[in-house]
Amino acid sequence: MEKTVKIEEYNPVWVSEFQQEKARIMEVLKNDSLCVEHIGSTSIIGLGAKPILDIMAGVQHLAEVNTFIEPLKSIGYEFVPHKEFPERRFFRKGQWRAGISIDSEVNSGRINFHSGTI
Repeated sequence: MEKTVKIEEYNPVWVSEFQQEKARIMEVLKNDSLCVEHIGSTSIIGLGAKPILDIMAGVQHLAEVNTFIEPLKSIGYEFVPHKEFPERRFFRKGQWRAGISIDSEVNSGRINFHSGTI
């Protein structure tokens, strides 16, 4: 049975929920050079969206993400390997409440946090 996709009216609470999640991520990773951004439809003011937070973080070197696995696990994230995307790293929280995909470009990378129903 397929799950129905529900688009909700824009909710300004999504901004504060992102800020709270960003603070948790930054606290456990203790990485001042990490850039964490709210992306996806819930980041666009006034746009209806699936109630899913998408968060992207940038890293200098994809290899450093291996040191993120345990700290992120301590705040509920699960590392999800994807053979189809060897240049990325994915993490999720709950039923896709929050997840991370990290893309590598030469010596840099990006972490995408995908979050399920808010």
